[in-house]
Amino acid sequence: MPSKSTESKNPSRKSGPLGSTSRFFYTKSNLVTALLATSVFAGYLLFFLTKKGTAFEVANSSVKSLGTSLGFGQPEILAFLAERSDQMINAYINFNQVWDSLFGLIYGIMYVVWVSILFKPYSQKLRLLNLLPFAQVLFDWLENFALATLSKQYLADGTISSSTAQLASTCSAVKWAFSILVYGLILVAIVMRMVGALKKRSQR
Repeated sequence: MPSKSTESKNPSRKSGPLGSTSRFFYTKSNLVTALLATSVFAGYLLFFLTKKGTAFEVANSSVKSLGTSLGFGQPEILAFLAERSDQMINAYINFNQVWDSLFGLIYGIMYVVWVSILFKPYSQKLRLLNLLPFAQVLFDWLENFALATLSKQYLADGTISSSTAQLASTCSAVKWAFSILVYGLILVAIVMRMVGALKKRSQR
């Protein structure tokens, strides 16, 4: 009996760390934290990530970027690396392992905060839905790891693994699929909020 009463008073013990994290964001997220997270996102993108990307930028490159495309093949990866010096490739490895991975965490938290705010009235039913943006972050990190691994292999022997290239491409496609899904969720939530507000106004 004591254990049951304790569990009922502390539901986080039953739902685990994901449930606790979800409730944390539902509880703590507000307009101020959302605007702060968005400001950090924009500032990091403009003043850090873009600047770090210039270290491996090649004018008139046939393949300007890999991570921003919806999937890519082994030829595109080889073309991207072949057009860059060893120093540029090392900068690209560092970019994937550090700067772009940190960017994933920043945009992931930003999206989770916004989704948590918009779906807060439905949090009891939807629960872990607000953590969906972290799935995009996970596949972004896997893509970064695969691209860094391919870059290191290319520097070592001038070749790349077809299986690792396929992994990077698949993770990139899944990452963008989750991105579209997150934007769709935000749009749906905005529409739901507007409809709810109109219903309340009509009932007055």
